[in-house]
Amino acid sequence: MNNCVSISYVSSSYLELTRTCHQGCGYCSFYRDDADLMTIDEIRMRVNNLSRRNATEVVFLSGEQPQEFPHIQIALHKAGFASFADYLLAACQIALEANVLPVLEVGYLDSFTWEKFSAAGCSARINLVSAALASNGEALEKSRGRNPSAGRACIEAVHAAMIPYSVGFIIGIGESEEERLNFIEETGRFCTADPWLQDIRLLPFQPTPGCAMRDRPPLPFAAIEKAVTALRKAFPVHHISVPPWLFYRFPELAESGLNDLAGVPVFTGDPTHPNFEIPCYETLKVRLEGHNIHLYERGTLSTTAALNRPEILDTLTHTRGLIERRNLSGLNLIDNDHCFVCGPRNNSGLHIPVNKSVEGHTCTFTWTPGPSYQGYAGIVHGGLLSTLLDESMAYAVMGADKKILAVTADMRVRFLRPAPVGVPLKFVATLVGQRKNLHFARASVILPEGSVLAEAEGRFAEIILNGASK
Repeated sequence: MNNCVSISYVSSSYLELTRTCHQGCGYCSFYRDDADLMTIDEIRMRVNNLSRRNATEVVFLSGEQPQEFPHIQIALHKAGFASFADYLLAACQIALEANVLPVLEVGYLDSFTWEKFSAAGCSARINLVSAALASNGEALEKSRGRNPSAGRACIEAVHAAMIPYSVGFIIGIGESEEERLNFIEETGRFCTADPWLQDIRLLPFQPTPGCAMRDRPPLPFAAIEKAVTALRKAFPVHHISVPPWLFYRFPELAESGLNDLAGVPVFTGDPTHPNFEIPCYETLKVRLEGHNIHLYERGTLSTTAALNRPEILDTLTHTRGLIERRNLSGLNLIDNDHCFVCGPRNNSGLHIPVNKSVEGHTCTFTWTPGPSYQGYAGIVHGGLLSTLLDESMAYAVMGADKKILAVTADMRVRFLRPAPVGVPLKFVATLVGQRKNLHFARASVILPEGSVLAEAEGRFAEIILNGASK
């Protein structure tokens, strides 16, 4: 592409530790004061799952100062932690052991607490507001210590602890345009030369059900564009991003200085905005290519100070390898739990737990189609049967340990008899051969009494990552 510019992103994920929070920000619908605390065992299970799916960072998300609430104190005590900080340290260690870089988005902590994380291998997200907004009916009326000065103090504390951090500017919550632009300029003068500052995120308010400001309209494009221009001027060498799921017209901001999409939580979605669908890599790529923009993946950290910490060396090497291979292959195969057949997060999917139906290189599962899946009256649509045959063969190729990463090269289906609606259909697939990077599989659809309704044969191309399979 001639005169092509580039925009980067991070393959990110969220882990919601607790929604309990002592703040009451009017723009937020996520936090509350009675949420449970995720157990360490649950953290380990979920982080290991993200690692298997090749996430490069995990954002540990929580309310601010949840330990002020008795039920959180009790949960921490039962788990053997003296403080919420110790609990977070354990979470960071779990992430590093799984070769995933930990990021803390836990509100404003004091300097003493941040000091505990100086060797934890984590980075921090600090979200700033550009005006006090504490009067009756304003966004921060029920918040405690959430103002521009408190945000600056948090930046100073993180810097003193030598923790890499990113800054997010929350805009559109009632501040004036002058306050917004002046605050961006002042913050740039304050920390743009900080070697621990990694990137800058613009966070435009979007009304969500449950927040006190749900009736407030979002900012227009012109206001967002001015903010991006101000950020580029204030932070001339940093990544400047806006969440693409919160601002649909993000490709048009490249001319104003947008050069990044930051962490896109393709693996988990955004728990702070659950009603906003996270765009996948292919969607982002196509939208940007329409504006002559190239999309590429980057790592969480960008400055020498952040990259040279010994505690993250192994994890950094691992994530760099993943990113390099994905960028070189041009094929970003990410399981975001939205597969039409087996994805638990796909509200329109079939929700068949195919991954639990594999032994060795044989996949067997049963599915009972309802009337929504018919073609002719009472007969299951042949395209849907083909989809499930393909899915069963793919899982048979990957095997129970999923050490093989493969995509369908071609398949052939023979329909022998109509498949009736309302009857349990058994799908059986097995791996039958291999030649170089091609794997061969066969599958059948069988009625309960043993009649074969359809048969399929497929060839699956193994995706080789840097000389080795996944």
